[in-house]
Amino acid sequence: MLPEDELTDIEKRCLALAARGRTPAEIGLETDIAVSRVTRIMRGAADKLGARNITGAIARALRLNLI
Repeated sequence: MLPEDELTDIEKRCLALAARGRTPAEIGLETDIAVSRVTRIMRGAADKLGARNITGAIARALRLNLI
């Protein structure tokens, strides 16, 4: 698996907020980032984690104690 430091702070924050049930729009409002960027950030994190989708990325990040 990847070392923890490969996920950026904003990737971790977006995944953590999504894990708490926040939508990309809500995450965007909370972080002052455009919704499309939030989605790209989370997809990038999914790629780094080797997950097929954002839900898989959240699950993997939780298992790895990254969020």
